[in-house]
Amino acid sequence: MAVLGAFLAALGVADAFRDTHPHGISPARRYTALGAGLVTLIALLAAGGVAPATGLRLGVPLALLLAVWVLLDLITRAIGATAARSAAFLAVGSGIIVALVFADDGSGAWPSWAPGPLSALSPSEVVFVTGIALAQVTTANVLVRLILDAVKVPTKAGADRLRSGRVLGPMERLFIVGLGLAGNLTAAAVVVGAKGLLRFPELAASESSTRAAASPIIVQSSGGSEPAKGVDISPTVPAHQGPNPVTEYFLIGSFASWLIALAGLGLASLVLG
Repeated sequence: MAVLGAFLAALGVADAFRDTHPHGISPARRYTALGAGLVTLIALLAAGGVAPATGLRLGVPLALLLAVWVLLDLITRAIGATAARSAAFLAVGSGIIVALVFADDGSGAWPSWAPGPLSALSPSEVVFVTGIALAQVTTANVLVRLILDAVKVPTKAGADRLRSGRVLGPMERLFIVGLGLAGNLTAAAVVVGAKGLLRFPELAASESSTRAAASPIIVQSSGGSEPAKGVDISPTVPAHQGPNPVTEYFLIGSFASWLIALAGLGLASLVLG
């Protein structure tokens, strides 16, 4: 579990150093993120008690997969957005599979000067929980953005109206994972429902604005109800046809975020038992 935790933590730390949108990252920020992720990977493999031979055997492929994830903007320029998104999802999924299938559990122990409640867990368990938490806070935001881009959701209007989602999303995911690990999934469901209720006024207001934009414009002349000559009174067609962009952004983004939280909870339940 230490190898999986180290990989997830490396993803989380790297994403904390770069922008949540995978495009337009400055070179300095990009390579700082990659360096921070690699340092985190190496440090947590050692802290989790992973044997040097295992760390070297698995650390190299995991470092390469981490580089694919962090250098996504460069890969996008080289092979296109669709192929780059696929490579990013494949990198994260392959890293998780490699860590689950080929890694042995770390055998380290806490030093004698580190007593207290934390010592009740093994170092590998602490590394794993840390990795799950960091991935839910930062990497999940990037995954949600990639999912929205993949399904071509018109995200600009939604992102402008629901800008707090980048803060609420991580808090919500941590809450779901924490409650799930505590065995209280019912409370997690209440959190999901509460988010919808809190966002409903904004979504309703956005829907009303869209309908108002599509309503016909009526112009009266001074002589009565006849339209003035030369005035176009045809309905104004909104720029976006179909579902309201803010509602669509909220629904797809929220469900993607919840699924990522449930995936993290599933991993934690599988590994920790």
